[in-house]
Amino acid sequence: MLSGACLASGLVCSQTFPSRPVTMVVPWPAGGAADFVARTLSKEMERILGQPVIVDNVPGAGGSLGAAKALRAPADGYTLMLSSPLDILLAPLNFPAAGYKPEDARAVALVGRTDLMLVTRKDLAADSLADLVAMMKANPGKPLSTCIMGSAAPHSLLGERISTLAGVQWLEVPYSGLGDCVRDIIGGHVDTALVPISGPFPGFVDNGHLKALAALGDAVHPRLPTLPLAREVRGFEGLSMSLWAGLHVHARVPEAIVRQLHQATYAALAKPELGKAIANTGGTVSGPMSLDQVQAAYLKEVRLYRTMARPAATVRP
Repeated sequence: MLSGACLASGLVCSQTFPSRPVTMVVPWPAGGAADFVARTLSKEMERILGQPVIVDNVPGAGGSLGAAKALRAPADGYTLMLSSPLDILLAPLNFPAAGYKPEDARAVALVGRTDLMLVTRKDLAADSLADLVAMMKANPGKPLSTCIMGSAAPHSLLGERISTLAGVQWLEVPYSGLGDCVRDIIGGHVDTALVPISGPFPGFVDNGHLKALAALGDAVHPRLPTLPLAREVRGFEGLSMSLWAGLHVHARVPEAIVRQLHQATYAALAKPELGKAIANTGGTVSGPMSLDQVQAAYLKEVRLYRTMARPAATVRP
């Protein structure tokens, strides 16, 4: 089965790998954007590798529980990790107790990127970022609540940047993943959150379960073309941030297997139906990159996020 799949896809494959199912660890709960990308990608990779690719959701501690599990697994290529800056970079840089460091991982592929947006519960009396700031300034003794995925996650760092620029404060509510957070916003238990313009979240805006106030990208997002940019609001000029998703393995996985996984991932991403599925949710699929380019881009991100890291003693649940 493997030989036929490799021949059909034009890949150069080992005769022995994979000879059994592969696990793709997702450090976030089921139902979120990362889970959607993992399950969409894993189905296509199964066809290419000729073995099942099993998605294993391991949420908690800002993504560090899943990352630690993936990096504790044998370095044989049978455990992949769908990674993001939150789990593979910020968690270990801010919390040494996570038990791993970014250099313990080897980048296999950049899967894609997504912009963030600021959303609120549907009945919040604010229809724009400016409205939200005015509301918070008018009621300083009653801060609006916001979801955070660890105090040093990009969402939280960006939320702090918004509060600093606006001169207001949030009531922070910790969550292990965005799926649970958004359920509580829809239920009216939390006021706001920063979420990706990907996965199920744009759909929640479309059907009125969430209210979107601003996009945090550099340009209007095609998935929500009428959503204003935060950077164009007075006081928030230049404010933007996007998140990437990638595939990583343990740094000690043999080079031949890393290259095979790299080729298989980009062969999967080249499938029009996979790209369309991810693009329809708001994500941007990565174009092909060489393995050396992927690793160089990852190490550049390691250096960037080291400047953002704020060491802490504990990880929020």
